[in-house]
Amino acid sequence: MSNSSINLDEAREYIVNLTLKAGDILRKYFNSGNFTSKSKGGVDLLTQADEEIDKFLRENIKKQYPQTFLLTEETSPKDYSSMKEVNNLWVIDPIDGTVNFARGNSHFAVSIGLVDKGISKLGVVYLPMEDNLYWAQTNKEKAFLNGKILSVSSTKELKETVFGCDWGWEKEERLMLMKWLDKIVPYVRQIKCANSAVAEPATLANGKMDAYLIYGIKPWDIAASSLLIRKAGGKITTPSGENWDIFNPSMLATNGVLHNKILKLINE
Repeated sequence: MSNSSINLDEAREYIVNLTLKAGDILRKYFNSGNFTSKSKGGVDLLTQADEEIDKFLRENIKKQYPQTFLLTEETSPKDYSSMKEVNNLWVIDPIDGTVNFARGNSHFAVSIGLVDKGISKLGVVYLPMEDNLYWAQTNKEKAFLNGKILSVSSTKELKETVFGCDWGWEKEERLMLMKWLDKIVPYVRQIKCANSAVAEPATLANGKMDAYLIYGIKPWDIAASSLLIRKAGGKITTPSGENWDIFNPSMLATNGVLHNKILKLINE
């Protein structure tokens, strides 16, 4: 399928409506507390709602866009490296922040990104309990939250920085993050971990946080939110300062102004 065959404005309209419907289903589950949970292996968790939303989004996107490819958290193969070269790839996280959702914490999100070779061209993120809808697309200059233009913060000083992070599921990923945080802790105002690798980058795009660091991020976590950050004026690289795309498991995202200062700190 060629690049030009998906109209981004039409796709955004369709995906926004679909995501809002998914949000309605999630609110019912969350408010009733009536769903089953099981282990995905290790410390990761899966609920009945994850599976239902995943299926709902897959079926509806495939119906509307039959010639496209899908990469979703709940149906992804262990090795999805072949997807790196794919155009018109829908990358879906039905609930990001599943542990929050399962424990009655309202901080979780639905994420859908449309990606060409690892680069996002459309991103929609919805936090159903906060009723916050974010979107961005490559042919628009800005990113939006509930129709208003998003902008990253203008924080320049490390000592004023609100710093976000999140933990991968593997021990090695967590130890690496701890190593980086050890270098950052003395210099920043606050370090937050709210356990949603979709919602936190969206918060950065909205200027409520100044930097975000993670090792162990998956394409479905960040396919949509990475575009929000870039369109809101932020910057993303690997923690060593190299070019980043959604298939890279480690990420530093900032308001842009702080980027080099933080890179210098974590690579000293």
